[in-house]
Amino acid sequence: MVTSRSTRPSWLSWDNYFVGVGGLVLGLCFGTCAALIAGPQHQIAAIALGVLAAICVLPALLRALGELSVWIRLAILLIGFALLLPAILVSGEVRDWAAERWEQTWK
Repeated sequence: MVTSRSTRPSWLSWDNYFVGVGGLVLGLCFGTCAALIAGPQHQIAAIALGVLAAICVLPALLRALGELSVWIRLAILLIGFALLLPAILVSGEVRDWAAERWEQTWK
């Protein structure tokens, strides 16, 4: 009997997406309300709505920054590799340095 596995993505990935979008929408709504009621008589309410908006947006913002940092690290790694590869091919001293760094990485 052959069993097949689904290649469908997990529902958790969609759940995370909707939570992020929902947080952004709620943050936008609360922030807009805070801006609309801001005035001399409604300062405390505007501040409370602003804080609530920040709390709603914070998880999506942290997730976006985390994913952005991964892409930035990957770009730096590729640029460093492209710049160091010619030196490794030409210089024995740079090859020795790279070999030492590689060994230190796995210790």
